[in-house]
Amino acid sequence: MKIIVAGAGHGGLAAAIALSKNGHDVTVFEKKKREELGHDWEDRFTFQNLLKATGKETLPENSWRFRGDCAFVSPNYKTKVVINYTDENRQKIMWRKPVINMLVSSAEESGVKFFFETEVKKAVVSNGCVSGLETDKGIFSSDLVIDAAGVFSPVRMNLPAAFGIEKEPKRGDVFYARRTYFEKTDGEKIPDVPFEIYLCHNREQGLSWCSTNIDSVDVLLGRIDPMSEEKIENLTSLFRKSHPYFSNKIVHGGTDGIIPVRRPLSLMVADGYAAVGDSAFMTTPMNGMGIDLSLLGGMLLAKTVNEKNSASANALWEYNRSFHSLYGGDTAKNEGLKNSLLEIDGEGVDFLFESRVIQASDLSGAGKNTSLGNLLGKFFRGMKKPQYFFAILSGLMKGAKVSKALKNAPKEFDREKIMKWQQKVLENVVKVERK
Repeated sequence: MKIIVAGAGHGGLAAAIALSKNGHDVTVFEKKKREELGHDWEDRFTFQNLLKATGKETLPENSWRFRGDCAFVSPNYKTKVVINYTDENRQKIMWRKPVINMLVSSAEESGVKFFFETEVKKAVVSNGCVSGLETDKGIFSSDLVIDAAGVFSPVRMNLPAAFGIEKEPKRGDVFYARRTYFEKTDGEKIPDVPFEIYLCHNREQGLSWCSTNIDSVDVLLGRIDPMSEEKIENLTSLFRKSHPYFSNKIVHGGTDGIIPVRRPLSLMVADGYAAVGDSAFMTTPMNGMGIDLSLLGGMLLAKTVNEKNSASANALWEYNRSFHSLYGGDTAKNEGLKNSLLEIDGEGVDFLFESRVIQASDLSGAGKNTSLGNLLGKFFRGMKKPQYFFAILSGLMKGAKVSKALKNAPKEFDREKIMKWQQKVLENVVKVERK
């Protein structure tokens, strides 16, 4: 089978490796130069998934480290929800460039062909089927196009409406982020809780974090609307006032990223087409972490294609359905909590922290703690300001309903049943309307 991968994303590369190893003719088209791939920053994910996707046994030396304990900070800075990790569950983070280099190298070793500096334009559609890819270097035919071209993928956004695949993210579905590692003053002690996450930071819709490392201070600024350079400088200055031990010198990063923070696409396949990674919004909504889900999604897609030996929507539906059953449904719980927080003003978020309606189990557990005992405790504490409590409770419960709906996708690729299923998912999505 002739397969094209649009974009050198983590999920697309994971799929490319497994498909090429199985004898398929796989080509990746990527608009950047090879050396430009991967943000100059770190991310948390399960390293074993990367080793499995690449077929490697070890990671490059000095490519990862342990992250310290974490604190979620209220908008007024008065309340912190601290998450202490044990040696067994302490988070590991790895630099993104070694991650992408491992994937590209493994793909090349597996026989995957690459066209770098090639801009993807849109899918070629013939008789209701994706039959190739249009690029600035020409049109290339294929049996299957794997869309790994990112949040605003030109492939997905230009698909025919009749496919029923959601084209554009809604407000609140993505964070516009600037992440910069600043030089840290020599000898300055690292705080007991070095990783601080600020919800509704500066009373704005989004979050920021400040993480103190041995030799640098990692500052991320994320908002649901694009930020001006003046705003970015002002927000960075706020952190310098409370963390006066980092300079203006940038040692890593200083780059922008658009991060999906929503549930995955409900429908992500069509005849000759499959979305994966950021193109399919495969991230955890509260924090935007997507490497794990992208790698797992890519490997699952390749497994389906290898087993079915077909690029029809009927065959690819097994990938779509299995992804939601195994991974997507669980992460969707988190979206209800995240969107509810975006809808509540700073005063409300302060109250939810102070009254312990929002706890570590909610923030670190992706909104999964919806047991009766936990909800009753929240109820008695939250009824002092019921409008905020019920907003969060509604978000948690709607997130659970979305999760259940995604996990119960139709067993077969039946367009009428899929449309009803998509509508059931959308009915419980918390909309972000406040500006």
